[in-house]
Amino acid sequence: MSAPLTRPAARGHVALSGPRGAAQRARWAGHLLEQVDADPWGHITPSVYETARVHAHHPGLSGGAARLDWLLDQQGPEGLWGRGSTAHRLLPTLGATAALLSHLSHGLPGERVVRAVTGGLAALREMPAQGAPPDTAAVELLVPGLLTEVGRLLDTLAPRGTTGHPALRALHRAPRPGTAYGLPPAPPTALEHRLRQVPALPVKWNHCYEALAAACPPALVPRPGPGLLGGSPAATAAWLAADLTGPTGPTGTARRTAVAALEATARRYGGLFPETAPLAAFERLWILAAFLKAGLLRRPDEPVTRPDEPPAGAEALAGRWLEPLVESGGVRGAPGLAPDADDTAMALFVAAGLGLPHDPGLLTPFWAGDHFACYLGEDTGSISANAHALTALASGPRRPPRRRTSTSTSTSSSARTTGPTVTALRAWLTAQQNPDGCWTDKWHASPLYATSRVATALARHRDPAAHPAAHPAAHRALHRAAAWALRTQNPDGSWGIWGPTVEETVYGVQILLAAPAPHTGPVTRAHAYLTRHLGDDVPVHPPRWHDKTLYSPTAVVEAELIATLHTLAHRGLVPDATGSSERPRRIHGHAPRPALPHA
Repeated sequence: MSAPLTRPAARGHVALSGPRGAAQRARWAGHLLEQVDADPWGHITPSVYETARVHAHHPGLSGGAARLDWLLDQQGPEGLWGRGSTAHRLLPTLGATAALLSHLSHGLPGERVVRAVTGGLAALREMPAQGAPPDTAAVELLVPGLLTEVGRLLDTLAPRGTTGHPALRALHRAPRPGTAYGLPPAPPTALEHRLRQVPALPVKWNHCYEALAAACPPALVPRPGPGLLGGSPAATAAWLAADLTGPTGPTGTARRTAVAALEATARRYGGLFPETAPLAAFERLWILAAFLKAGLLRRPDEPVTRPDEPPAGAEALAGRWLEPLVESGGVRGAPGLAPDADDTAMALFVAAGLGLPHDPGLLTPFWAGDHFACYLGEDTGSISANAHALTALASGPRRPPRRRTSTSTSTSSSARTTGPTVTALRAWLTAQQNPDGCWTDKWHASPLYATSRVATALARHRDPAAHPAAHPAAHRALHRAAAWALRTQNPDGSWGIWGPTVEETVYGVQILLAAPAPHTGPVTRAHAYLTRHLGDDVPVHPPRWHDKTLYSPTAVVEAELIATLHTLAHRGLVPDATGSSERPRRIHGHAPRPALPHA
């Protein structure tokens, strides 16, 4: 259970003070580290899709009535669920509509539920048949399966004789949603044929097992570990609901363990479910990397010469976080997921920056010839993961590790290959730049995230003594990225693809900070926008990150904000208001509370 550290009365939030002076910023960072250390789950917004799928597959889970009310509250006036573009709202709307239809199919008609389903179906029928869906996890499996499921559930509402509820008869007669964004309904038999062609279910498919459960041959059914299957509440609930018998079925101890994992997740997130849980590994790595880049973390053997360092022990905390994450095959973003290049690269960067033993060779299995696959068997490459890999490989240890552990291996072979790998990786990243100057990535809806990651990586790697002649393509790419950021900045200094956000404004600033030439005016306007929002009692970060649907890792976003404000002040680009203070900030932690939150 997550508990606020500074404002225990504000249930569901984590108190965080936000002064702008150097020493205060360091305390702000240290306070965030303490809060994250106290929570093994991770701070992440609840998911309409995951919550709906759990409710549909496992309605008997405690808190079901409150979850149903929360789902109904999340529907927009146009009938859609979710946030972001219409395409991003397709999967949440399908999931919520299917959950509510499942509720009605059990003979539990409610006028509010019927109205919500009617609105959801109308919105789904208005979805464009053509166009590209967002590059979210398993969208090509989840959408066709849910379109079919919605149609099947509507068929179950056929009244028997004259006893049917009039509203249910109307729903049964309603036209079924069809192809949306190029994804047509697909019967389970088509997926079953595909599954019979594979000797074993790839680990990456566990995360979206709810799309496979109805068609998965018994020999391929996965066995959940001590936590959620594939780190996914929806996948775990679908595994529990599968009609299987024998040793692979959800019976006995395995079933009790899976139910306990769902119950524990619901308790942590106020009765709701996030896209992935627990997400502490990813959260901690991204926060440490942000603070390390900004100089808010230091090597243990470096002296404290400025007041802008976290309290003593922060680096030891970082080492304690890092040690259990590193395995022989790399680092996992969450239990139940496969090791991936993104989290592995972040762990290597943090270890190198803190002077801890590390082996760049952990990235070698992910090398695909000119870039790193985010995970083995990946379909589409990740821009941000490769930017993180470039940052990690270009950082390297500033001196040999002071000690060795059982998880560290020889780095001699890695050292011989790092140079050519960095050269090829830098070339691949610059070649992926879009004509307008930005980069896009499958792990985030906003191009500002991917562009800031690549720009920061290219800028960190360049040699100031040889720049720009040493890497002219990277130099040009940084200029083009900065030009794109300048064109897309809003008049108030903010950035945002669907409206201004603090998170995307932070990334816009990072792009300009990486530019070969200074851009003082735009940076100053962005800083003014950010500081105007520092006094928000509850900072709300709209979901922009990609999993199956959109989510926000709120503590990670707060860390990026702290780090960027610190960098601006430390470089002398904005006035440093040492000694001033703002109203306390609170990170939405989604701890248990009487009233469920609005996503």
